[in-house]
Amino acid sequence: MDDDGSKSISMYEFAKACKDFKVGINEENVPLIFDFFDTNRGGTLKIDEFLMSIRGEINDFRRALIEKAF
Repeated sequence: MDDDGSKSISMYEFAKACKDFKVGINEENVPLIFDFFDTNRGGTLKIDEFLMSIRGEINDFRRALIEKAF
């Protein structure tokens, strides 16, 4: 997916991945979804932006597990 090795995903790479992985997103909706994930409005998706978007905020239970791990 990260074709240029930049450790982030451009709009082009995101659109290509959606098509390659056949996720069923209409081409006209790809920019809308990309913008939703691009929370810092940097024009690229970093892994932390993506994960926060799909996982949401860390609740108390998850935070306690993380603190135990560290």
